[in-house]
Amino acid sequence: MVSKRWDNQLEIKENKKICLNFYEFKVVSKQIASAAVAGQFCMIKLESVYLRRPLSIYHINKKTSEISFLYKVLGKGTDKLASLSKGTKIKVLGPLGQGYDLKPSLKKDSEPVLVAGGTGIASIFCLASSLKKTGKLFYGVKTKEELLCISLFKKLGWKIFVSTEDGSRGYKGFITDLLQQKLNKNNIVYTCGPTPMMKKVISLAKDLNLSGYASLEEKMACGVGNCQGCAVKIGEEYKMVCKDGPVFKISEVFL
Repeated sequence: MVSKRWDNQLEIKENKKICLNFYEFKVVSKQIASAAVAGQFCMIKLESVYLRRPLSIYHINKKTSEISFLYKVLGKGTDKLASLSKGTKIKVLGPLGQGYDLKPSLKKDSEPVLVAGGTGIASIFCLASSLKKTGKLFYGVKTKEELLCISLFKKLGWKIFVSTEDGSRGYKGFITDLLQQKLNKNNIVYTCGPTPMMKKVISLAKDLNLSGYASLEEKMACGVGNCQGCAVKIGEEYKMVCKDGPVFKISEVFL
């Protein structure tokens, strides 16, 4: 079933640098905010940039209808986005895709475990804000200057485990090394981040027969399944990350 989506010309309410090459911007849309759920994304159309850019929804404020996004400046599109000032109007198509299933985390003896890397923290924070209970967050980055949202997770009551590849904060190495030490049979795993990280997370979850969900990151041109450019193997068939995902059951993902 295709969920409702809107293609609106929206005014940027805020677009600020938060660390290194990471930015946060906000728009207001009652339609998108009321329909969006954790794990979904929007496609952003920028002037003079041919293809829209997909951005995971970072925060949804149902009362004020604000939708926030985190992004990292990596190329022409995100560089253009970073240059836009408050009051600029941009086209936003969304909400798109399938979000996280929150029901498994409601089981009495379950403990949600969130695993994020890089800008995958945006999708994971939106999820943490939506869950009815707290658990553990495992968050890996290259260096401490790339750590985002730590104080926000603390306010929500999450137990936080951090790794940096250069050892500048927390465990020196990969976050999956810490995760492997802490996983137990009562965990439900949710993950979003670089493919190599998620591949290891999925492997660890499958080894322990844990249920969970992975939000996959793929290049997207249309965001609605028309271009067929983001196909991945899910179970015994290929599905579109933009339309059928980006969130899939860990048990069905093969990276």
